[in-house]
Amino acid sequence: MLRRFAVSPRIVLTLALLAAPCLVLAAQDASPDKLKKVESELQQQKQQAAELDQQSKEASGNLQDLHQRLIDATVSLQAKEEEQQQIEGRLRGLEKEIADKNAAYDKSRRELSELVDVLIRLAKQPPETFFLRTGLTEDHIHQAILARALLPRLEAESENAARDLVVLADLRWMAGEQKRLVAASAENLKQQEAGLDQLVRARQGSLNRTEAQKQAIAKHLVALTVEAHDLHQLLARVSPPGYHPRMPALKAVLERPVAGTVVRQFGSKDADGIVSHGLTYAALPGSRVVAPLAGRVVFAGPFRGYGQILILQHEGGYHSFLAGFGRIDAEMGQEVSAGEPLGVLPVKSTGGRPELYFEWRRNGEPVDPMEQKFRNRAASMP
Repeated sequence: MLRRFAVSPRIVLTLALLAAPCLVLAAQDASPDKLKKVESELQQQKQQAAELDQQSKEASGNLQDLHQRLIDATVSLQAKEEEQQQIEGRLRGLEKEIADKNAAYDKSRRELSELVDVLIRLAKQPPETFFLRTGLTEDHIHQAILARALLPRLEAESENAARDLVVLADLRWMAGEQKRLVAASAENLKQQEAGLDQLVRARQGSLNRTEAQKQAIAKHLVALTVEAHDLHQLLARVSPPGYHPRMPALKAVLERPVAGTVVRQFGSKDADGIVSHGLTYAALPGSRVVAPLAGRVVFAGPFRGYGQILILQHEGGYHSFLAGFGRIDAEMGQEVSAGEPLGVLPVKSTGGRPELYFEWRRNGEPVDPMEQKFRNRAASMP
């Protein structure tokens, strides 16, 4: 004999969950313990900013000391830039996971809602009453059997939905904490940038160039831009005669020009089939660009379709070509050490993170920078 079936308490819980119009799991504030380290660093950076101001004034009389301070400050800043990228990456991952989990929960919620509606309708007409009706059909019996068979599945899916809600709550809490970390780390990074800017201004001021010298440099840059129709011609004009003595491959270790991710390799082709003669890095807006190797600035300014560019001349017939600057902090004719800051990427960028293009040339021809070893001092910072 078919028995009347009842809706279990677990299904009642499901109905209550389905009745809610939306999730009300707001992101919670980050735990003070989780933010303690970043906030402590922020306080230290504010103090260090004042100290750097004094140090930059004292160091301006000692150019060699100033260069080392610049390198050390830049390494520390790049480590903070990498940390910021990692924090933001984790936040993006959490936000995607929340979106995916929400979509899966919404789908499950709709399916459960339809299933519960069917079961409720069947529950209002117990199978026993079918036998008291005239014209009882085989479909009525099948519906009762189907309803009984669906109950275990409904209970299992209701448990899954409840677990999904718990996971969503955890994810939203972690995302809220991560947002707090992103904001605190960004403020920390801003303080370090301010300190480095002070040192850069001190370095540029130590050049002691007259207004006439600055005008002569600007005039020379304009002439180079007019005379050179492409990068190859520009490099030929900024290099002295006989500067390409066909030297063998350099064994020196290069500094990474920016704390970012390589998004395009040497030799790869873009959508138009154009082959890349260098590396393209994607980094945070305003990231510092550094000299990959000690050298002399032989060009710094806008050039045709490349935007703001900088060319460094190195020993042994090597050149570094860097493009994508938002601001250049070095001048033509200036000597820089490996790792010294040359400028920054744009603060604002359309279509994603700003990019830096780095081309490494030997004897006037582009070669794969990955043939060289790269030092990553920023990653070793505590």
